[in-house]
Amino acid sequence: MTRANKLAGKKIAVIGGSSGIGYGAAEILLSAGAHITIISSTQEKVDRAVSQLSSTAGGNVQGRVGNVRDEAAFTELLLSLAPLDHVIFSSVDKIIRGSLAEANLSDAAGLFGVKFWGSFVVAKAIAKHDIILPGGSLTLTSGAAALRPKKGATIGGALNGGLITATISLADELSGKRIRVNTVVPGLVKTPLLGKLGNSEEQQREIYEQAAGRLSVGFVASPEDVAEAYLYAVRADYANGSTIVIGEFHYLLSWFEMSQGVSNGFVIQMVVVLFDWG
Repeated sequence: MTRANKLAGKKIAVIGGSSGIGYGAAEILLSAGAHITIISSTQEKVDRAVSQLSSTAGGNVQGRVGNVRDEAAFTELLLSLAPLDHVIFSSVDKIIRGSLAEANLSDAAGLFGVKFWGSFVVAKAIAKHDIILPGGSLTLTSGAAALRPKKGATIGGALNGGLITATISLADELSGKRIRVNTVVPGLVKTPLLGKLGNSEEQQREIYEQAAGRLSVGFVASPEDVAEAYLYAVRADYANGSTIVIGEFHYLLSWFEMSQGVSNGFVIQMVVVLFDWG
C-alpha cells in the first residue's frame, strides 16, 4: 500500500458525523478510501447523512444510532463495531456562551454531557476494551475558546481547555496500546451551532460576512475546509498528544460577541501547535 492510499479500507467511526464538522470529516475520509460508520443520536439524522454521503462521496458508509450520555449502551455500540482503525469524536450539543453572572449552571453542566463527558465515555471504552487496533488513533474536537478564553466564554473555554489537557494525558495513557490521541481546534466554521444560539439565518450570514472581511483568507470555513485537519490527524503516524489548530483568530471576538455585534480592536495571530508531549 502506498502513502497515497494508506487509508483505503480502514474502518473509521465518526461520532457526530451526521452534520457539521463531523460530516465534513466523514466525507473527506470516504474520498480517501476509508470505510466510514457515522454515529449520531437519532435515526433520522443518521439516515439523512448516510444517504447524502452515499450520493456525493460514494464509497463504503453506514450509520448507527448512539447517545454518549448512556455510557453502557454507547460502549456496547463501539464494541459491536470493533475492531476499528480510527475514531473521530466531533459531537456537540450547543456551544456555551453568555454572561457568567447570568449563567444557568445546571444547563451548562448538562451541555458538558456530550462534548466533554462524551469524549471521556469514548476514551474510557477504548482504554478498557480492544476497540481500536494498534497503530490507530482517537481524534477529539476542542474549540477556539480554549486558546483565547475571555468574557462571555468562561464556561465554554473551560470545557474546551479541559479537552486539550485530556488529549495530552490520554496520549500517554493509551500509548501502551499504540493508540495515538490528538485534538482539532477549529476556528469559526459554518455549522448549525450559531443557529442554536438563537441567530436567524440572516443574522448568521451577517456574522459570517463580517468575519470573512477580517480573515486573511477572505472567507469563513465550511466543514469541508476544516476536515483537512482530521485527515491529517488520522494519517500522521507521528502526531500524538497534539493540538491541531485550523483557522485564524485575528480578532478577539467570541461567537457570542459577534452575534451581538460587539467589536474589539485587539489583534492576535494564532499559531498551529503540532508537537508530541512525550
